[in-house]
Amino acid sequence: MVKSRLVSRLALFGSFFALCVIALGAFTRLIDAGLGCPDWPGCYGHLTVPLSHGAELAANLKYPTTHLVAYKAWAEMIHRYFVGVLSFLILSIVSLIFAQKSARSRSNLIFAVSLMVLLCYQIMLGQWTVTLKLLPVIVSQHLLGGFLIVSLLWMLYLNNKHNEPMDLILVNRCRQLLPWAVIALLLVLFQISLGAWTSTNYASLSCPDFPLCVNGQSLIFYWKAAFNLISPVGINYEGGVLPTAIRQTIQMTHRFGALILTTYLLVFLSIAFHQVKRSLRLMQTLYLIIGLLCIQIGIGISNVIFKLPLATAIAHNLVAALLLLAVITLVFQLATTHHKAST
Repeated sequence: MVKSRLVSRLALFGSFFALCVIALGAFTRLIDAGLGCPDWPGCYGHLTVPLSHGAELAANLKYPTTHLVAYKAWAEMIHRYFVGVLSFLILSIVSLIFAQKSARSRSNLIFAVSLMVLLCYQIMLGQWTVTLKLLPVIVSQHLLGGFLIVSLLWMLYLNNKHNEPMDLILVNRCRQLLPWAVIALLLVLFQISLGAWTSTNYASLSCPDFPLCVNGQSLIFYWKAAFNLISPVGINYEGGVLPTAIRQTIQMTHRFGALILTTYLLVFLSIAFHQVKRSLRLMQTLYLIIGLLCIQIGIGISNVIFKLPLATAIAHNLVAALLLLAVITLVFQLATTHHKAST
């Protein structure tokens, strides 16, 4: 039990640290610093950003097509440093699970192995993001991988946290709601994927108006071109290469996805509120989900109206991650309910 609590606390800390990494990744991407360092894992052949005048000249000679911009290079390297710390933290959690018998439950082992596989793939994606010059399909996977890592850490925390038993009627209602909660989770993940594709194709500002793309004008949708995952390798994708019309298709698809997700969550939550009103723990999670949903909608609209301010754009990523964790919490609570024996 002691080791289980330690795993829970480390996973909780890892979840919040992973959120910081997501925020730093969003900051790096939004200031166009994804190629602030043209090599990997160092920066212009150094473990830190070249500081001296001589080192800067040597860096520019070695990489003549990529001029060193100090603040962009530092943003990229700080993000990498945080990723390194997160990787060490994940390795520590996984080692603890395998080393301690009390923490070596089947579910913990599944989460541990999944974390390691995802971490290895995420590191490779980080390298390919640089070497393939922000290839959209790679960067989108890299962004989604960050959300999946924080999700696994959060599930590991929930898995080692003590849950209170419920009465039989509430248990049965939870089991009825579980499939619909899983659908909500899948819709959230799909919407995050659309957001990643929008970001990596630099389509966030392609539609200047809200709720329509360009108010008063009809829009032609280019679905096939907008979601073509096979892009030419070797091109520098920083800033995006797609025509405006195709970027507008991506942006509007993201908005349609948000509308579908919002409608589904509101209907589902209205039913769930009635079904689980006898459980304070579940009610708190439902209120958290609807609160985060409202905040996310407000941030999304403000990003369009105010032309993607840096602070709100980063917040849009973070609230999306928090909404994902809240829905995961609900699914986990519904899936792990057990009957309280009557005395």
